[in-house]
Amino acid sequence: MPEIHRITYLGQSGFYIETSESQLLIDPSNKKSGDLEGDLVYCTHNHFDHIGGVKTFLNRNSNAILVGNEQVARKFSRFGEQMKIVSDGETYEHKSCSLSFTKLEHGFLKGTYNLAVEVHIGDFTFAHCGDAVSFTGFPTSTVDVLAIPISGAFAANPKKALDMILNLPDPLPTIVPMHWLLRSPEGFCQTLLNARPDVNCIIPATGEPLKGFV
Repeated sequence: MPEIHRITYLGQSGFYIETSESQLLIDPSNKKSGDLEGDLVYCTHNHFDHIGGVKTFLNRNSNAILVGNEQVARKFSRFGEQMKIVSDGETYEHKSCSLSFTKLEHGFLKGTYNLAVEVHIGDFTFAHCGDAVSFTGFPTSTVDVLAIPISGAFAANPKKALDMILNLPDPLPTIVPMHWLLRSPEGFCQTLLNARPDVNCIIPATGEPLKGFV
């Protein structure tokens, strides 16, 4: 059974998941966040602040795989042999990890194909919404950690994110606000805790592992 070693927040919507068998990067926003050892990178959509570290990551890790939708793939055609194109409703298996994908509406730029992901590692699941403004059908199963945007405009605003969380079945997952821009993650977590004191809401710090999610 694979073990989760740590999940590190990389800023904006970026996360680095280290397990006993694999290292997975999600939505690296810049070169620094891509300058990591790993064997898989996943991008929810093709905007610069979600793909900025991909080239650095793939150049550093020549055997790593880039997983993303068709719009992401077009940005990185030079890495053709290292790419895996995925679509809504599909599942991709990588070593002991399983990634399942759900299309969620992106805010503001409506032509953007935003593909949320659930990362299943043994009996642990990490869910990442990308830049979603609606959450219909997501997550598809019970998850342990949910990373959710709160910026408004490009993604859900705090009220919409809170409504989504409070309508999930119990037990609620650990919540990690992300992609907040000018919003306050502290205020978001406090409002959530006022409504549900039993919920674990982590305010992530860039470059630091998430604490207290298991």
